Amino acid sequence: MKKLFAIAIAVGLMSGLYALNLGLGVAYESVDNDARYLAIKADARVPLFAMIDVRGELLNVSLAEGGKVIHFGTFTGSDLLIKFPMPSSIKPYLCLGVWFNKGLEDAPLDFTNLALKAGLGAEMGFGGLNAYLEGGLNKFTWVDGADPATDQQIYVQLGATFPLGM
Repeated sequence: MKKLFAIAIAVGLMSGLYALNLGLGVAYESVDNDARYLAIKADARVPLFAMIDVRGELLNVSLAEGGKVIHFGTFTGSDLLIKFPMPSSIKPYLCLGVWFNKGLEDAPLDFTNLALKAGLGAEMGFGGLNAYLEGGLNKFTWVDGADPATDQQIYVQLGATFPLGM
């Protein structure tokens, strides 16, 4: 009973008091090289303070040439959004994030991947819906077997967020 009460309080805080927002977007990944691809993304955003939001990835479907990759889970990647207060309807923000992926221990999926993300974005409100445009740099470090490697990719993402209340 205590666990149910704690879950009810947590859901109430996240959805009512802290205005849980769900987002859907389309990203153009690896803009700076020949392996460009689209990705469909879904995330949850929770405001922590007046100028800081936390965004957690719920779904990432990468539509790369040669196959698609689906990442599904709660906060498989997370971003800290630092918002700049502006008197206009367009609100700019700075995006800092981290993403971790661990493959299976069997070949060919034996890998570990850590990505750091930095970007700039802006959102604009349309009633209960906010549209956003974001761009930035992903810095990847991965170990495939025993060989470490790094890469960096530029991304551009367009999407919309909407509040989810109870």
